[in-house]
Amino acid sequence: MSENINLNDNFDNSVSGVDRVSKKKGKKIAIISGVTAVALIGGGTAVYNLSDFVKNQVNLRIMKPENYYSWVVEANSKNFASDVKEKYAKAKSKAENGQNMSMSLKYSISDEAKDLALTEIIGEDYRNTSSGEEKNLVEIFDNLSEISIGGNSDFKDNSIAGTFFASWNGENLINGDMAFDYGNYDFFLRVPELTEQWLCMAMGDSINLEDLKGRGNIINYLTPEELEDIIIRYTDVWNKSVEDIEIEKKETVDICDISVEYTVVSAEFTEADIYELAKDFVTELRNDSTIKNIAVNEMGICTEEEYNSELDDLITELSEQDSDDDIKMTFNTYIDPNGDIRGIKLFDDEDEFFFAMGKDGENIRGEFYVSENNSKDVSIELYADENKGKYSGNLDIMVYDEEISVEFTDYEVVNEENGYVNAGVNFIIPDIDPVHVDFTSDGNSQDISYNINVDGTDYGTIVLNMAMNGASSPSMPSKDGAFIISDAMDSEPTLFDYIPEDKMKNYLYDILVKIGFNEELAEEGSDLFSNIYNVSEYVPETYDDYLYDDFGGFDDDEAFTFDQPVETEEVKIENETEAETEDSDGVWITDEEDTSDNDSEESQQVADPWQSEEAQEIISDIIDSAETLRNQT
Repeated sequence: MSENINLNDNFDNSVSGVDRVSKKKGKKIAIISGVTAVALIGGGTAVYNLSDFVKNQVNLRIMKPENYYSWVVEANSKNFASDVKEKYAKAKSKAENGQNMSMSLKYSISDEAKDLALTEIIGEDYRNTSSGEEKNLVEIFDNLSEISIGGNSDFKDNSIAGTFFASWNGENLINGDMAFDYGNYDFFLRVPELTEQWLCMAMGDSINLEDLKGRGNIINYLTPEELEDIIIRYTDVWNKSVEDIEIEKKETVDICDISVEYTVVSAEFTEADIYELAKDFVTELRNDSTIKNIAVNEMGICTEEEYNSELDDLITELSEQDSDDDIKMTFNTYIDPNGDIRGIKLFDDEDEFFFAMGKDGENIRGEFYVSENNSKDVSIELYADENKGKYSGNLDIMVYDEEISVEFTDYEVVNEENGYVNAGVNFIIPDIDPVHVDFTSDGNSQDISYNINVDGTDYGTIVLNMAMNGASSPSMPSKDGAFIISDAMDSEPTLFDYIPEDKMKNYLYDILVKIGFNEELAEEGSDLFSNIYNVSEYVPETYDDYLYDDFGGFDDDEAFTFDQPVETEEVKIENETEAETEDSDGVWITDEEDTSDNDSEESQQVADPWQSEEAQEIISDIIDSAETLRNQT
């Protein structure tokens, strides 16, 4: 940049019309002048380096437009790349050191919700019911205050392990352990109250794990320094491709309901320029050893030959594209007094892409829209006012005349690293009651609560709690000694072999008692679930039993059988006591006169359709499928 500044012109040792001074006096003045000059230069350099505002204003005035724009973009990209690098390094460190995360979802039921549920199940007069079972149900709802589910997990590399729970009024009903080995696709599960043995669903046994090599998180293959370098390099490609820059040093830009003054840098692109720019980016990608190594060696997406060939073909295709010089687009960059890029605008005579942020006093505004044929199809507008570090306002989103608004009050970041915030948020959706959600945090965890209120009825409140609790390593179970279920096994075991029916029944009985069911109802409930658990109880021996007895058909003495004839539409004429038929000679006769052979093939069409071969095959398939389901379960 020194090439733009000529300091010699400012320090001439002679001035016309002034007498020379003595050597002694001149020497003293020279020393003072030299010290002063050094001080000014040093101080000016310090100010230039320390103040973004001064640096930007100086460069804006002394640089050529192309150089100024390149300097702004490069400075912004370096700052952005440095910020991304720092955040990425923290995320990568967390992944490498492992993390512990806890999560729970709690539902606190309201009295209105209890009343509606009991009215639906029992009736409006449920308080005066004489049924013992219904009284027990009313008592359970009266005592119910909250239901919760959740878990705590440690995850690191390709493994995750932790616990899960379900509770009723703060008392745990279910406690279990789980783990997942992403490397081998093995899922582990157990409920210690039932058995200490792990159940392992070995999904990897039927998968070619080599095909999944490297299909993990990109964070495993890219260093923070490589990411920073990629951002800077591709920004440099853009800088080298943009020419013919024009600068408007002060232009008023409207953002929502405020106006701000920005320096606007404009560049014009023809269709040929766009193809050339695309070719430059693809060429950089073709020669990008970092991305090529990840794609070829780390993630195994393609071979090096395939990588090079595909991009070479694309470069050739872009080079051979015919272009229309009449197609032109203008690209504006909005730069604030400190040299920070605050927005962009890409447009031609009919279409436009716009994004900009601005601040006027305490008013912060942001606007984004895509306009086609001079009509805004998609737009997002941000209105926010700052008050002592907290922000209140709304975010309006419009997509093809459908608008959604998000209102927020006292938004503030409590824990930047984990993203915990405080705020009250309203979601305004057409034809739907507003949804209010509260975000609260003490810095250690995040609560997201929602009061379920529909058409004036309070159904209670749900609260989601999430917390990241520092570094940890999962304790993974072993397949040795585990009860393994795998599609690759010749003879697959069933859950009955893992947990006997009586053990499951007792476990369910205890849960129902904790909820509040009396012993008799708890016994009935555990029996019912036990029958469902053991699918063989529901496999019918005959289609009659399957269709009518077990599923609420006729009484036993009225049960439908395969011997019972079914009248078909061909022979049944309603509201007639005497049906007429036509003999083979075309003479109409009554049933009493019909002397045709009752055993003929034609007369058998009125026989029971369930007795046909096709029906019997279907019935047999249904029974076989039910038996297969039982075995697989």
